[in-house]
Amino acid sequence: MVGVAAVWRSSGSRRPTPAPAPVVQVREALAAAMPENARVPPRLSNPAAYLPAQCYAVTQDSPGGRTHNGCFACHQTPRAPNFIEDAEVQTVLSVARSAEENRWTNVLQPPPPVEMPEAELLAWVRSSNYVDERGGLRLAAALAHPPASWDGNGNGQWEGYTPDCWFQPDAEGFDHSPDGSLTGWRAFAYAPFPGMFWPTNGSAGDVFIRLPAAFRRDQAGRESRAVYRINLAILEAFIRQVDVPLPPTDERELGSDLDGDGVLGTARRVAFVWPPKPERPFGYVGQAAGLDRAREGWPAAGLYPRGTEFLHSLRYLDVDGEQVRMAARVKELRYMRKTRWRTYSDLQLAAEAEVREKMKHPDKLKTVLADAERGVGTGSGWLMQGFIEDASGELRPQNVEETTACIGCHGGVGATTDSTFSFARKLDPGSAFQGGWYHWGQRGLKGIPEPKRADGQGEYAHWLEQVGGGDDYRSNDEVQARFFRRDGTLAPDAVKALTKDISILLVPSPRRALLLDRASLALVKAQRFERGRDVVVGAPPKVKARLEQDGATGIIEPVLPGWVRPAETASR
Repeated sequence: MVGVAAVWRSSGSRRPTPAPAPVVQVREALAAAMPENARVPPRLSNPAAYLPAQCYAVTQDSPGGRTHNGCFACHQTPRAPNFIEDAEVQTVLSVARSAEENRWTNVLQPPPPVEMPEAELLAWVRSSNYVDERGGLRLAAALAHPPASWDGNGNGQWEGYTPDCWFQPDAEGFDHSPDGSLTGWRAFAYAPFPGMFWPTNGSAGDVFIRLPAAFRRDQAGRESRAVYRINLAILEAFIRQVDVPLPPTDERELGSDLDGDGVLGTARRVAFVWPPKPERPFGYVGQAAGLDRAREGWPAAGLYPRGTEFLHSLRYLDVDGEQVRMAARVKELRYMRKTRWRTYSDLQLAAEAEVREKMKHPDKLKTVLADAERGVGTGSGWLMQGFIEDASGELRPQNVEETTACIGCHGGVGATTDSTFSFARKLDPGSAFQGGWYHWGQRGLKGIPEPKRADGQGEYAHWLEQVGGGDDYRSNDEVQARFFRRDGTLAPDAVKALTKDISILLVPSPRRALLLDRASLALVKAQRFERGRDVVVGAPPKVKARLEQDGATGIIEPVLPGWVRPAETASR
C-alpha cells in the first residue's frame, strides 16, 4: 500500500489485515473497457468545465418552498487578500448562456455500479497503483519514458510535475524517501471542507505541503529541519491568521522577531501581527531571509510565497470489520504550485477587472490557459496538474479538460485563501495531535471536535441545516437518516455528538463505503470524467438539467461565511 492507511473508525485494537486476494479479474475487467490508445488534441467538450457540478444542484423544492443553500460554502463574502466578492451567486445564477446546460451527466445518470464479490473489491482497493512491487513509484517510472499519448509536445520527455512524495511521514509529518532523506513534503491534518469532500460522499483524501528549497535550508545553505519548521510555523500563522506556538527558539541567531515583542530574545510563538510593523525585524528565516521579497514573497496575511506546492491524493475506502479507512489505491493525485507572487493590490485590481469584464460580456467564458503536460493556470498565480485512474486502474495524466474542472474552485471563489482551501483549515497546533502535522494514516478522524464558526455555531451542523442533506445533491440517505428528523430539522442528539467527534458525520458505514467503491470503479471503467467524477450513492440526486441565466435560486439573503463575527449588541 501507499505508505500508511488511515483508520477512520476505530473499535479497539485493529485486527491484522488479511493478504489481498488476487486482483487479476478486476484488472482484466477494467482493461476490457480501455479505449483505443489514440493521441487526440485536447479539446473542451464542456466549454464551462470550470463550473462544478454542484452549481447545478436544486436550491428550492418548489416556488416559495424550502430552500437548500450549499452555494454559500464557496460563494461568499471574501477575506482579504481574496477580493472575489461572489456572495450574490447564492441568490442569482449569474452564468454564461453556454453554461446553462448541465453537461455533468454522470451525476444525472451515473453508470451502474460494478458488481463483483466483496473480497475481490477489497483486494483491488488494497492494491497500490502508486508504489510498485519493488517499492518504486509507478507513475514516476512511467513518466520517465512517457507514451506518445502523454507527450504533449512530442519531445519524448515529460515536462510537468513528476510525483516524488513517498507518503512515508515521520512523527512530525515530514515525508521520507526509502533512503531516509527528506523530500520536503510535510503532511498536515485539517478539517475537511463541507460537502462533497467528506469520505461519506466518495473519497478519503490527504494533503501535503512543500516550500521551496531556500525555506528548508539555514543561512549557510545546509538542509535544516529546524529552519523548515520555523518557516512553516510563520506560514501557518499568516495563512490561518493566528499565533502559532514554537519550542523555545533563539531569535538572535535567526535575526527575526518571531514573537513580536520588539526584542530579539527567546520566542515561544510566532505572533500574527497585521498590518506589519515597519520597525519589526521579521521575515522568513534561514536562506529564505535573503530572497527577493518583491519576486518570491514575504509573510503577508493570506498569501503563500512563490514556489509553494501542494499534493493531494484522493483514495478509495477500505473496510476491515467495522473500521473504514483510507485505502492504498489512489483515485486521483492533484498537484498545484504557486508560480507568481501577487500583492494585495495586484489581486484587487485583477478581481475588479474580472467584474468589469463580466458586466460588459456576461456570456464570455473564462479563458483557459493550459499546457497538456504542465497543467492549467488558475488565473490567480497558480498552476494545477492532476493524475487520474485509467481504465486499467493505473494513474495517468489528466487531459486539459479534466484539469480545467479543478480551476473553478481554485481560480476564483470567495471561500479560498490564496486560491487554496486546506491549509487555512489546518488543525490548531495548540490542541491537535502532533500539532496538526500528521497524515491521516497516523491518526484518523475519530475524536476530532467539530470546527466552530465565528458566531459560535458548529460549522458542519450549520452546513447541514442550510443544505437540508448530507451532500449538495441531497442523495446521501445515510447522513439523512443519522442527522435529520422526519420534518427536515436536525436531530439534537446527533448534533451534540458531532461537536465532539466529526467522524460520526464524515465517515460512512462499512456498507456505504463499499457502495461508494463500486460506484467509483464504474466511473473508472467508463473513462468519461468530462461528464463528472462525483460519486452518487443513495437517493436520486436533486440536480437540474439546465440553469436559467440570472435566474433566482429562491434564496433571499446570502449566508454569511464562518469567519464573519456577529454584529455587536448591547448584550456583548
